[in-house]
Amino acid sequence: MGGEDSHSMYPYRPSIIKALIAAGIFGLSAGLHTFVMTKKKTWFYSCLVIGAWMMTAGYIFRILSSKRPNEMMLYIMQSLFIILPPSLYAATVYMIYGRIVLFVQSPQASLIRPQQITKIFVVGDLFAFLLQASGGGMMAIEDLANLGQKIALVGLFIQILFFGLFLIVSIIFVKRMRAPGAGNPIHSGKHSWQVLFYILLVVSTVILGRCIFRVVEFSQGHNGEIESNELLVYLFDALPMAAVQILFHFVYAGDVFDDQARFTKIDDENGISLNRV
Repeated sequence: MGGEDSHSMYPYRPSIIKALIAAGIFGLSAGLHTFVMTKKKTWFYSCLVIGAWMMTAGYIFRILSSKRPNEMMLYIMQSLFIILPPSLYAATVYMIYGRIVLFVQSPQASLIRPQQITKIFVVGDLFAFLLQASGGGMMAIEDLANLGQKIALVGLFIQILFFGLFLIVSIIFVKRMRAPGAGNPIHSGKHSWQVLFYILLVVSTVILGRCIFRVVEFSQGHNGEIESNELLVYLFDALPMAAVQILFHFVYAGDVFDDQARFTKIDDENGISLNRV
């Protein structure tokens, strides 16, 4: 490992300015998401908020790491806190999808029952999260770098698999909802559920693209073309993830379901359902 400084953890001289700008953008977005979630009591956005603050912390660690590029712990922290948040964004996407399906009262239009969305997709996403966390930490340790790279790649492939399945389920759902007489045309909030749904599709596609980028990056190794070019990491990782957070500002689920149609989880004989309160 190392670039201009043979002891550096980076194969280039990391930019403090780029990391500072990224930390500012993610931090402002995280603060706004936290405020709105608390005000509207849309607690199903918790994963997104945690991910947003993690991303902010990741670039703060990157600023510190840029000043001390030979310190392994700072390098590991910035890497993990930047790699992991997309899994949390994905969990938010899955939970909102389940609420939309029940909001329009059309669970039959979804290939996977809303009650199973959390069990299948979020659990799968959590598994991918854990693999990426363990692999990402090991990649910074020279003796474990190859093993860590393989574990992180498995985590990314699992995430891509679940996202691909989710996109198929989502596309089939929206096609079925276009059929005459399908679903509930309710529009009680600031935005229609269709607008929120298409935001989910865009966000999912962006996150999927980011995962593919990371697969290519990890496959090339620490001294690969992508890992050796800091600008590429900002363009194809930081920028897309900032776009995901910003998109969720424009169309907020709480504004679709409104105060009378806010959802909460309860346990019943059929499993987990989402009821209005």
